[in-house]
Amino acid sequence: MNSYASILPAAGALLVAAPAIDDPNFARSVVLLLAHDPGEGTMGIIINRPLDVVTGDSASPLHRWVETSAPPGVVFEGGPVETTGFICVAARPANPSGVESMDILEDDPSLVTVPHRVFRGYAGWAPGQLEAEILVGGWYVVPAAEGDAFTDDPAGLWRSVLRRQGGELATIAGFPVDPNLN
Repeated sequence: MNSYASILPAAGALLVAAPAIDDPNFARSVVLLLAHDPGEGTMGIIINRPLDVVTGDSASPLHRWVETSAPPGVVFEGGPVETTGFICVAARPANPSGVESMDILEDDPSLVTVPHRVFRGYAGWAPGQLEAEILVGGWYVVPAAEGDAFTDDPAGLWRSVLRRQGGELATIAGFPVDPNLN
């Protein structure tokens, strides 16, 4: 049983994949939870997977949003659900846990004066599914720190989030990607 299972998932929290997760969709991922309702399920975005994808011509709405996004200025893999759709996440200094919707096809990205990123797809769990995965040790639920979603080191985010938790999770941050090479 996961000793971190007592922390409940909630919008604004992070899910950090345990080293045992070998599903390529989620291995070493850090997921920012956008919504969680025990009766409806959970939705989040993977925040540590930049992609090398073409966003269309420079006049396309998606290209304009990505062009003005936080470095590295690329689309991120949000998760394996609805991968033809995009979600833009922006910092909200006045309401850091709030979620607000904008239409990236119609709204002007220059109106967003805070850091933002564009994610392709999202991660989703049916009611009870995420809780079951947490109980068996697949995920650690931890508080998000300001700037996690906009880190300039997405490749190092998994380790840095675990390290700052201290204790056992800080030790887990040092686990090799392939334990056979240890």
